[in-house]
Amino acid sequence: MTDSPYSVCVEFAVPDAPADLYEGLIDALLERHPHSGPSAGPAGNGNLSVRLFVDAGGVVDAVTRGIEYAQAAAMTQDITPDAVIGAEVVTEAELDRRNAQPLVPELAGVTEAAEIVGVTKQQISSLANRMPLRRHVVQELAAGPVFLADGVRTYAATEHNATRGARISDLGLSPAERAILKLLHAMANGLPWAADTPAEHTADQALLVEEVLGEGRLRVHPRPADDVDLEAVLGRLVEHRLLKTRRPYRAEQLDGHDTDVVVTVTDKGRRHAEAGAAGSDAR
Repeated sequence: MTDSPYSVCVEFAVPDAPADLYEGLIDALLERHPHSGPSAGPAGNGNLSVRLFVDAGGVVDAVTRGIEYAQAAAMTQDITPDAVIGAEVVTEAELDRRNAQPLVPELAGVTEAAEIVGVTKQQISSLANRMPLRRHVVQELAAGPVFLADGVRTYAATEHNATRGARISDLGLSPAERAILKLLHAMANGLPWAADTPAEHTADQALLVEEVLGEGRLRVHPRPADDVDLEAVLGRLVEHRLLKTRRPYRAEQLDGHDTDVVVTVTDKGRRHAEAGAAGSDAR
């Protein structure tokens, strides 16, 4: 197998290193490996980091050699081998690709994001408060959220209703299913909720929202209700991709709440909940 060039970055648990230490490391590496093109400087957390190029038959071989070369150079500066706390290896081509990327990614304000998604500025501001669009917000300003533009484009293509302006398809949900979806949507987003129909009163009885976990997630505690099988209702809403459900993680578990479920209202679920009335055709 022909060796290929790899870039290896090795981090040492040596914070706030003086400039002469960097110079000593580079000199030691050049003396032993004159074609390694070494550089040294502080990592993002202030630790000492060394980058060098090695020729190797694969990633594992490259990172092993890179660490060994860096450790040997560090020992000339009285840094012990066990000071290494991490390493990253990439091909030379991948390093070139990363270096060619702009230092500041393309950003989008409320107006630009609304144009990308095809909604109003008020709607994009509302969507920004919920996952999955929330993950693409990089900063909150007085004028509104700032987004990663590529993230908004991905959201528009994969998460938002691709046929904007079309009515929502009728999924044939029962009154109980619509009521529970509406209740969960309201609780997840801090919206006012009042049970106005028999089905909504039943929804109130069938589940108790124990906790809002953030990012649209709720901890739900099922309660006995004669008129509704909550497990079946949730299963049907999941089947239509209106909800996602899972059991609480260990850190989220509460004593005596073995039947709790963590529920997330999807973007599709939000649209159906907001569409509201039974029989409204929606996708």
